[in-house]
Amino acid sequence: MFLLLEPYAAGAALCELHADLRAPADEEEDADLEPERANVVAWMGAVATRTKSLLLAAVEALPALSAAGAKQLAADVGYLSNIFAAGLSLPHAELTELEGLLTCDLAGLPAIAESAVALRPAFAAAVVTKRQS
Repeated sequence: MFLLLEPYAAGAALCELHADLRAPADEEEDADLEPERANVVAWMGAVATRTKSLLLAAVEALPALSAAGAKQLAADVGYLSNIFAAGLSLPHAELTELEGLLTCDLAGLPAIAESAVALRPAFAAAVVTKRQS
């Protein structure tokens, strides 16, 4: 390994890391990167919101949800919700409520749907109908 890196030892090639891979040298340099980071966070937020909207539209278009289908969809919604919350720090209450509608037992389904705040009432009622059919 040392022999392979030896030709580069005298040069600066190994020290020229991409800016995102280097820790800021001081607070002034870190402040220069803030607008770029804000743009990235805004873009990721827009992608997350659009992804959530497409997911809700796809669920609304389903004709019915079997028990196995509801279980799988709940796992997928939970996974996406975890990515949004942990990876992007973007909570999405609609996904949490949808996961609740998909995981609760059929007897408690109407009560869960009525208590939904983030989801549209018509959407929550549609999920109830799909699960009961």
